[in-house]
Amino acid sequence: MRKETEMKELLQEKGFWAAAFLCFLGMVLGFQFYEIQYPLSQGSFLKFYQTALDSQVLLFLIPIAASLSSGAAYVRESSCGFLKFYIVRISRMEYVKRKTLQIYAGGFLPVFISGISALLLCFLLIYPLELQGAISWETVWKNILLLLRLSIIGGIIAEFAGIFGVVFRNYYMAYGLPFVSYYLLIILKDRYLPKMYAMYPKEWVVCQENWGADGMGIWIFLLAFSLAALLCHSLLLNHRIKEIN
Repeated sequence: MRKETEMKELLQEKGFWAAAFLCFLGMVLGFQFYEIQYPLSQGSFLKFYQTALDSQVLLFLIPIAASLSSGAAYVRESSCGFLKFYIVRISRMEYVKRKTLQIYAGGFLPVFISGISALLLCFLLIYPLELQGAISWETVWKNILLLLRLSIIGGIIAEFAGIFGVVFRNYYMAYGLPFVSYYLLIILKDRYLPKMYAMYPKEWVVCQENWGADGMGIWIFLLAFSLAALLCHSLLLNHRIKEIN
């Protein structure tokens, strides 16, 4: 019941749907309409979809979108006095667990929902223009994994928005610092540490470098990054709530 309440609360957030729309817009703007020439080869809708997912436009918008949903939840709830009332009803640890997972979902789900919507759009608009033939399920799976990586990155960025919100107790820091940090990594890699591809956000998406057998390294990296962000956020949030009590 509590999980359903948290999910309902998340879906009612205007920022959640604004984030989903922003991600969807990034995918549409990254779509290469000018390359559509009838008749298209088999599986073209998947190729167009992939170019939309790894476009520079979407990569630019993700750190903005991921912070919109509930990254500043602590700032909002503590400033209005709701937090003090809320933690009386549930335990401190329960609140920390629910809030950190809710914020991660607030970054993950908008990207995933917009990605599924964009896939359906590509299928409806482009598949009828293709030559008849079977769909490559291997390519479908490749694109689903690409979308999952993007969604996980969205969850990680949302957690950092939550972390900055807890540390600075400021809306601007919660919304702005994830974007600044994201592009700081890009600048460091491009200008000063070109061989450090593991710190390059675009590489987390496209996986063009060596990530071990079957590319399992990227999933281990993203999982470890997610857990580290969740743990750091949990510890900081727990400390702040102790101060309130």
